[in-house]
Amino acid sequence: MFANDEVPTESLPVAERVDWQPLHPRFAQRLQAGVLLRVLVFAGVGAALHYGVATGGMAGLARAAHLLSTTAWTVFGALSLWALAWPAIAVRFRGYAVRDRDILYRSGVLWRSVRAVPFNRVQHTKTDSTPLDRRFGLANLSIFPAGGGAHKIRGLGGETAERLRAFVSARIEAETPETTDSDVGKPA
Repeated sequence: MFANDEVPTESLPVAERVDWQPLHPRFAQRLQAGVLLRVLVFAGVGAALHYGVATGGMAGLARAAHLLSTTAWTVFGALSLWALAWPAIAVRFRGYAVRDRDILYRSGVLWRSVRAVPFNRVQHTKTDSTPLDRRFGLANLSIFPAGGGAHKIRGLGGETAERLRAFVSARIEAETPETTDSDVGKPA
């Protein structure tokens, strides 16, 4: 007979007691470098537009160019400074923990979340890195559970990401029941 007994909430594990591992110390710098590259591209485009308007390329906007450009550059500068400062704040709130049966990832400054991926649901894993990641010695670990979607842990050291990938892959193989030729074609 089917039974679905109630579990007392006092017996549940407490997430605050998890020993969270921080991401690589250079991850915030890598994020800031990415922001800086984007800021430079947008500044170049903005400077070209500013030059076009200021030299009379658009007669109506040329008269108000000094007001528009001062406001636009001020807003752009403020947003750029915020975007450069944000990674140093946000990275401190990210972390991961490897437990016996799952891997946890936490993120978020204002809206915090913790994702748990049980090893018995994982189908495969992979590591990847962009050229900017490699410049800072970083890599990302992607975990693909059954049911679709990937869970990515960004900002790991290259060696750490590979060790985690190997560990999770070994756990997947340990959790997967072996099938034999005699099991093929048998009803489940």
